Amino acid sequence: MTEEGPITVELALSELRRGFDVRLAELEGRLTLMLQRSELRERQWDAQTRLIDELEARLMIAEREQVTRGQLETRFRHTVALLSLIATAASVVVGLLAALLSR
Repeated sequence: MTEEGPITVELALSELRRGFDVRLAELEGRLTLMLQRSELRERQWDAQTRLIDELEARLMIAEREQVTRGQLETRFRHTVALLSLIATAASVVVGLLAALLSR
């Protein structure tokens, strides 16, 4: 009976150690997975931050270079005025040519 006691204690201790090692390995695996996920989230966060910065820069450029309705109306008036001058000049030239040819 004296031999069974130490063997039983040693067996119980080895089972306890094995269980502890298994649980420790599981915890290490979970911690490693959590670290990988954390690093992935950090990379995704950085990518999203860069994208937002790029979009903000593009928006600022677009806002700075946008054409307003007033500017379009002014351009239209200038275009109409220029076309009117061209039409007037063309009619004067045609009138002069008609006068010269009728002589």
